[in-house]
Amino acid sequence: MVETLNDIVSFYPEITGIHPACVAVPEISTEDMTGLCESVASKGLQDEIVLTKEGLLVDGRNRLVACYRGQIEPRFKRSSVDPWQIAEDKNINRRHLTTGQKSMFGAKKKEFFNAEAKERQGVTQFGSTVVVTLPPPDETSKLWAADQARQAGKSRDKAAASVGVSGSSIDKAVKILAEAPDIAAAVSSGGITLEAGYTEVKKREAEKKTLPTESSIPEPSIEMTNIVTAAGVVSQIALPKKTVFNKTTDAVDWARWTWNPVTGCEHGCTFCYAREIANSKRMSAVYPNGFEPTFHEYRLDAPKNTNKPDTDDSRDGRVFVCSMADLFGKWVPDNWVKAVFDSCLKSPEWEYLFLTKWPARYSQMPLIPAAWYGASVIKQSDVKRIESAMQKITDDSVTRWVSLEPMLEPIKFNDLSWCDLVVIGSQTSTTQSDGYVAEFAPEFDWVVDVVNQCRAAGVPYYLKANLGMDRPGMNLPKSNPR
Repeated sequence: MVETLNDIVSFYPEITGIHPACVAVPEISTEDMTGLCESVASKGLQDEIVLTKEGLLVDGRNRLVACYRGQIEPRFKRSSVDPWQIAEDKNINRRHLTTGQKSMFGAKKKEFFNAEAKERQGVTQFGSTVVVTLPPPDETSKLWAADQARQAGKSRDKAAASVGVSGSSIDKAVKILAEAPDIAAAVSSGGITLEAGYTEVKKREAEKKTLPTESSIPEPSIEMTNIVTAAGVVSQIALPKKTVFNKTTDAVDWARWTWNPVTGCEHGCTFCYAREIANSKRMSAVYPNGFEPTFHEYRLDAPKNTNKPDTDDSRDGRVFVCSMADLFGKWVPDNWVKAVFDSCLKSPEWEYLFLTKWPARYSQMPLIPAAWYGASVIKQSDVKRIESAMQKITDDSVTRWVSLEPMLEPIKFNDLSWCDLVVIGSQTSTTQSDGYVAEFAPEFDWVVDVVNQCRAAGVPYYLKANLGMDRPGMNLPKSNPR
């Protein structure tokens, strides 16, 4: 069993609890903790564990853990110095912390003092009588509110100055703390930047605003329809009056539409945006099975029900098929794939785009003319298998493409002569059932190298907006001069 700090603290009668300033200090890495344990085991405890006069743990929690694990008797000393000052002097000002880690500490310090101030505010005690003074009404109350705002500003600036960050950084950290504890933990650990955490919180806020209110939710359709999982589990959902394609967002900027007659996947990619959507509360009525592979037969009518725009923009005629699934995954029954292909063939006016991690299945079925057949490559280990499968597609009437999104490491192709397009992108952040997954930006040199491979092979390449204009971009070189 992994012991918690509370478990360890309860082992020592000298410690009465843990001060918030101690908890606010970012934890050290697992590697550093291992090194500290080894050092304490071999050399003994060098610095004492610091407690408040009341016995609350202030500084030395990592040394305390090392003593506990090494069965070494710790030494304690009590201090009357402000615990937050001790935490700053011993940790924040000495360790190489990120702006986000410092800001989160400052935000916790600010919230602690704000809470104390609220307890004291307007309360005066005369003997056994407590008198509570409320702010005056009307115009005077506005002055009182303005004064509170000024005091909050001073509190923020004081916290910012104490840890060496800007006031706006403290504001962002405070918002993250209040809105998203999981993201706050990621920023405090140094796993993601303050800006990335703040962007994710704003993203969640925007999604909440799009949720329908009770007054805007239409009456449920009387007619119901069945959807079935690959395991044979049948669920019922309300049948829409008309099934059409979905308009894409900028996340799919090479096609104007998405269509998901099959949803769900078993690849288990930790960063999967589709899993986040399918498992969200706002989509539970449409995805009662979550991200389990599911066949939505009623959606097969979407190609014939959607009017193709009469424009010069080729994207208006492109449909990304199964953006919420891998249609060609090993778990997908053949009859599901055949049903989707039959629907495509009945509406040949559309340009259908497919993408899979298992392109070997492409050559096992008739190809759809003018369709795009894509393969996903995120690591070098994918390359040989993908190239072998894609080279078996010899029909020049279709487009063969490869997607490097997200590009998680340098990629070297052996042969791109078969390829008609290479798409490169970053990993955007998602919130999965087991926590927040940070964005990931490929190195600039990785992207340049693939672009050069494309140029050498005469293959067109497409750089997604999230490599440059949108987050997270690329990790650009910042070299020092020779």
